Amino acid sequence: MLSNVVFNMFGAAAPRVPGCDDIVYNATSPFQQCEQYDLHLECQKPQMVYEFKSVAVEFEELCNRHEQESYMDSITQLFGVNNRVRFSTTSQMIGIMIGSAVAGQLSDLYGRRKITLAFLCLMLFFSTFSSFSSTIEIFIIFRFFIGICCGGLTTVGCIFVVENLPSAHRLWMSTVVTWAPNYMLFALCAYITGDWRYLARMCNVMTIIAIALCAFLLPESPKYLIQARKRKEAIKSVTYINKFKKIRNQITDEEIESVVHSAIEADKKSRAKAKKYSFIHLYIHPKITIQTIVASISMFSISYVTYGLLFNYDVLSGSIYMNAAVSGFLRYVVGAVVAVMDHFGGRHVGRKQMHFITVSFIMCCMFGIFYIYFNDMVVEYKSWIRALTLLAFGTTGCLFLQLLLITAEMFPTGIRNIASAHINVCGRLGNVFGPMVFSYKLGFAGSGYLILGVICLLDVIVFHIFIPETKNQPLPQGMPTKKKQKKDPEAQTTLMTISEEQEAK
Repeated sequence: MLSNVVFNMFGAAAPRVPGCDDIVYNATSPFQQCEQYDLHLECQKPQMVYEFKSVAVEFEELCNRHEQESYMDSITQLFGVNNRVRFSTTSQMIGIMIGSAVAGQLSDLYGRRKITLAFLCLMLFFSTFSSFSSTIEIFIIFRFFIGICCGGLTTVGCIFVVENLPSAHRLWMSTVVTWAPNYMLFALCAYITGDWRYLARMCNVMTIIAIALCAFLLPESPKYLIQARKRKEAIKSVTYINKFKKIRNQITDEEIESVVHSAIEADKKSRAKAKKYSFIHLYIHPKITIQTIVASISMFSISYVTYGLLFNYDVLSGSIYMNAAVSGFLRYVVGAVVAVMDHFGGRHVGRKQMHFITVSFIMCCMFGIFYIYFNDMVVEYKSWIRALTLLAFGTTGCLFLQLLLITAEMFPTGIRNIASAHINVCGRLGNVFGPMVFSYKLGFAGSGYLILGVICLLDVIVFHIFIPETKNQPLPQGMPTKKKQKKDPEAQTTLMTISEEQEAK
């Protein structure tokens, strides 16, 4: 997933344009180089400096200029940008939104394993043909379809894998096997290939391995089979999983049949009693409405900042390969530090405090970089720009987990999944528009970093005001009522304890 979702980190990396023909531009930053190149209309042979041969280098899609107009320009202008290479990332993110929206329903109808396998095969197909793109327009179209596959996998694939993991090992395995260390592996692949076409094909090797594992070694999710009332397939799946347990912990075939039968009957009863909720219920009660809006804004801002920084690493000093590897390492380290603080901090380190600290730190990094650009001190402080950018991006990783955890703890059981889906959709919008943040021209240097800093500032303010502390609080069960009734404190405590026990069950 990572090698396809963040492929444009290298595949669409913009080269430096220090001059054209025999002219050397008087520029101190890549942004100023682009401004001068865009105005240099007589330019015939631009000078390009790059580490990785991206589509921008091969097709000479430099800055906001391109020699031949096409139908794609009318589409990019709808988003207020002229950079077609940057728009390839946006088209991919739009595809991810679509894939995420349809994958859940497809997996409920046809099964986790089949849909995961289908998306993997389609990803292999589109990624392979993408590596043979002859024009930037064809590349953009393929990135859109690759995005649909990525969106489907991030929704269904993760659920499929988690449902196949033992509950005792689910948390640590999901923490260890994550995106952060794969940034380092992906940077190594990019360094070895050095060309976007070969990088796409090398990534396909990983996809082939994933297809083989899914097709031959992983069973269908027993949870899905039970929900679909497929008794025989569920028994077969659980029997296969049972073989991997220690011999003393294995259960007999009769016990497996009994477990599956009980699970199907329990699922029938719970569905019969369950009340149907929809997205409308997120906006019926004022309290729920405010929490939904604020959490959605927060997810949008986190995604906007994350992908705004990620797909603009080409403006940083130093090696793009090293920057990518360091990013993965920092995300891993910061995530571990936050997890340790959350675990051992107890009530003294709440969810709101961690959100305030991490987002405020990112905000300070963005305003610091803006100050350097605005005062034309890029040459003297280019190492600071690099360090602040990498630290900010490294910090964003833990914010996604924090916000999803707060969402699960804040919303009532009946609308918890709906609220999570709503907030994730808003996050996808941040994915779409974030990569274009440095393409908007506000008339002064460093405007993109100012935008990112202001977004973080707004997130900190509204989140701190309207979102309650959820750590060590009982999970809400029912929807809030319009009229508040006074209750005995002891009785309320008892109800909260029972509520927690029910949620645990």
